[in-house]
Amino acid sequence: MVARTLIPARTPVATPDEGLVADMLPPMLVLLATLAGGATGILLLNRWQGNVWPYVVILLLLASVAVSDRLRRRGNLYLASVVMVGAVTLLPVLSCAAFGFTNNSFVYLSVLGVFAAGIMVSSRAPFQATQAAILLYLGLLLGADLAGQPRPTWFEAIGQIIFLIALLLGAATLSWAAAYVVRGTISWAIDTAQKSERREQLLRATQADLERALLERDLLNEQLYRTTLELEEARAAAEAAYRSKANFMATMSHELRTPLNIIIGFSTAMLEHPEMYGDVRIDEQVLQDIAEIRRSGQHLLGLINDILDLAKVEAGKLELNKTNLALTPLLDETMRTAQALIGERPIQLRREYRDPLPTVLADEVRVRQILLNLVSNACKFTHSGEIAVGARADTDQVVLWVRDTGIGIAPSDQERIFQQFEQIENADTRQHAGTGLGLSICRWLVELHGGRMWLESELGKGSIFFFSLPRTRAGTERG
Repeated sequence: MVARTLIPARTPVATPDEGLVADMLPPMLVLLATLAGGATGILLLNRWQGNVWPYVVILLLLASVAVSDRLRRRGNLYLASVVMVGAVTLLPVLSCAAFGFTNNSFVYLSVLGVFAAGIMVSSRAPFQATQAAILLYLGLLLGADLAGQPRPTWFEAIGQIIFLIALLLGAATLSWAAAYVVRGTISWAIDTAQKSERREQLLRATQADLERALLERDLLNEQLYRTTLELEEARAAAEAAYRSKANFMATMSHELRTPLNIIIGFSTAMLEHPEMYGDVRIDEQVLQDIAEIRRSGQHLLGLINDILDLAKVEAGKLELNKTNLALTPLLDETMRTAQALIGERPIQLRREYRDPLPTVLADEVRVRQILLNLVSNACKFTHSGEIAVGARADTDQVVLWVRDTGIGIAPSDQERIFQQFEQIENADTRQHAGTGLGLSICRWLVELHGGRMWLESELGKGSIFFFSLPRTRAGTERG
């Protein structure tokens, strides 16, 4: 019945924070041990010769401190708190056996235990401690004769009981109400201190990292300085190599192209104008050999021209003579060249452009070189079907293309063929050997004009090579 009246129904239980209890227990145990030692000293100095109950209370207090400390060391903080709170709450009440029931101020020290119960045990613990203290007080009143203390009058006993109940209930209520706030505040303070310590550790770690970063920066600066010197040396060496390459290209242009042109010229004269040799009759087998000489010479001359163009593009020395170029005559010329390259093969040549086309700002020689290269490739790798040359005008550019129904190009090879010295490996490419420079030079030439080159192809069905050229700006076309 007493428990039901003292403990509020359906009270939420606030469990103590283990870190808070672990921080509070040691100083409280030291304080209680010090009080026990001090009380023992006072009794000995005053030569206490009354009953033995003061020594019993002190011994119980020391025993409670020892038990609580042992439980704390084992990690059982809850039981350690219960033992400590029980000692602080009940031992002051037990002092009635030593000093009597009237004029005994030690009884009221049990308020400290009731208040500590809310912080260190749980929010319900203050009411349970209050109940235990009142029951102990009533038991001592009933057994006053056994303790050797005079029994107070009923009037005095009732007054003391009511006062003690009111005092303990007030402390329990205050502890119950403050349990959440006090515990939360102390936990916040401890957490803040821990956070500050972690921030300090983080700051020290950051400082150490910063010092290492500064050291690494100095090392990197030194490496950068050495690398800069090495780059300067490499740049000087590259410039020297480029000058040597340019001299070599100039020498090759003169030393190789001149005799090649003579070989091609004489072989052409022997094939096309045999009468220049009078009555000398040239055997058919010899004419075939001469034709092979001319074909090989023309192939070698084209290779040399491609390499020279490549060197000029890489060095940025290739100059474009841009004019307002009319495309229709150039496309018609390309169609005639394609017809000659097709010869007697079953290939239909299609025209996919309409006159008039807008003029473009371009170099006529280089645009002709691009078209002839694309048409030549289409004729090499198309055995039947059709080849088309086309163009269309867009808003700010003209798109030109060469389409064929030849062998086609696999998706994995469509970007690779625009690289230097790259060719697709198949029977047709082995039959029609090339330098692998034509398409890469064409793309560079288109990009130098401010356009772009791309292709659409399907293996076994043919290819379309597109390139764009910028249209002549309004007001600059020639009449």
